Amino acid sequence: MKQEMLPRREVLLEATIQYMLKHGVADLSLRPLAGKVGSKARLLIYHFGSKDALVSEAMIVVRDRVQRAFAEMVENGRGHTPSQIILAFWRWTTSKEHERYLRLFYEVQGLALQKPDRYGRYLEGAVNTWVEMMAAVLPERMTLEKRRALASLAVGAVVGLLMDFLSSGDKQRSSQAVNIFASGFDVLVQNEA
Repeated sequence: MKQEMLPRREVLLEATIQYMLKHGVADLSLRPLAGKVGSKARLLIYHFGSKDALVSEAMIVVRDRVQRAFAEMVENGRGHTPSQIILAFWRWTTSKEHERYLRLFYEVQGLALQKPDRYGRYLEGAVNTWVEMMAAVLPERMTLEKRRALASLAVGAVVGLLMDFLSSGDKQRSSQAVNIFASGFDVLVQNEA
């Protein structure tokens, strides 16, 4: 759909997402943002309520897009082992093309943890949606509680290793750690199933 045909709110949201992916949110201010997205600050407030609400909504859209793209890439997990999904996710997120999403997620996650009253809407699903995606590909013969616990382990380990990669810049070391974790995770899933 062409941008001119989208409702103004959607056009502004998309422009904000592109701005955030390029510049982050640490120094985000409504007036300069409005100028960059072809609007006025008061119209952004009208459409989104506040800067924080705009950031939260933009991040929910980004998260949903990333999750859909990843789910399509691994065909919603069909025919893949948990380790294959973990490794595919690692390669996808640490690629030069997608690293900007990763950096933005961590930046907003930090803000949301510091100010849950402002970014709570984003924070609610920031990890849970990934856990549910991973739980859905684990063997159905396990209880849902067990699948969610194992999915939390997988997501937590990968999130920590992604933070390690971003902080250290040592992709080789952190990728080795992911490989070790992923192969052990398949064994753990088999033992728990």
